[in-house]
Amino acid sequence: MKKIPFYLIIILLLSACGKKSAFTLKGHISGLTSDTILVFYQLPIQQLDTIIAEKGKFTYTITPDTFTLFSLIMNNGQTLPIYADKGEKVALSGEIDQLQIKGTGENERQAQIMRQLNNTPDNGRRLVEAVDSLIKAHPQSYTNIYLIDKYYVQDSLPDYSHIDQLIKGLSGVIKDTPYMIDLQNKLSEQKELADHRYIPNISCTDRNGKTVSWNSVKGKYVLLDFWASWNKESIAAQDSLVSVQKALKKEKFAIISLSLDLDKKEWLEKTLQRDTTQWKQVCDFKGWDNSVVKQQGIIRLPANILIGPDKKVIAQDIRGKELTDKVKQLIEQDKKKEKAAKEAERARKRQNKK
Repeated sequence: MKKIPFYLIIILLLSACGKKSAFTLKGHISGLTSDTILVFYQLPIQQLDTIIAEKGKFTYTITPDTFTLFSLIMNNGQTLPIYADKGEKVALSGEIDQLQIKGTGENERQAQIMRQLNNTPDNGRRLVEAVDSLIKAHPQSYTNIYLIDKYYVQDSLPDYSHIDQLIKGLSGVIKDTPYMIDLQNKLSEQKELADHRYIPNISCTDRNGKTVSWNSVKGKYVLLDFWASWNKESIAAQDSLVSVQKALKKEKFAIISLSLDLDKKEWLEKTLQRDTTQWKQVCDFKGWDNSVVKQQGIIRLPANILIGPDKKVIAQDIRGKELTDKVKQLIEQDKKKEKAAKEAERARKRQNKK
């Protein structure tokens, strides 16, 4: 019997160990318009790589020294995080905007979360509540990095206080990741800017050809609502404002619906067909090029911004009872401040008479 040289035994053993410690990602994605997929590593270090797919198929193998997190950035801008550990295998399949994930550990958890969120109506508040619940239920999960980034950080007007509260509830191992450390530093900077966020001017024409500006709603809380006649979701959001207008009719509150329509006829038809004619409807027919839309970073519909009498942005994408309660709360606070100011003034006058 021939003896196998010692160095060959070592090579075979190393090869076997390499296979056991390798992480493999296999994909079969339909709808890719480019054969290149960008790979952005976030853990343990930040770096870039690429995957070349042939007719949507690819195999990507790495040998991670430790738990590794990277994101696939598709040609449609969609980002999908992948969690790589020694010996694990993950498979991706389906359309580019509806990918199915098969794997274990964090990858399995993410697949479950994505299925759950896909079955949750995307109606703003309900979806946010579902994401909040998932994050709080698994504070030690790396999937929270993806959830916080997608559903909060990438929002047109991020709620920095809410993001900060979510991060505080995460486990130390998640908060100490480079992404979270960098995010917390950015949040601190952005929150400071947000505290001084104003909409200094608005000037659009209503359906009667009259110019609507801040002077027409002076001293009021204003809901600036963004919609378009070609967007069904934003039309439904418009209709929901009828009950809000009714509840706040006697308060210092006004609604300005700013349409992103380009066609005047279609815009007029949709506004005249509905109860939404009871508040201000404006449009400059510039679509996404409207100055306020661009300034405030509005990137999807429906959207809205609640603005105070001082033109400062108070809240974003706030609807229904939450919106009504918020406005009433703000007005009540103003009344208390006015009352306190009057009492202080009377006290000052009494003091001066002595």
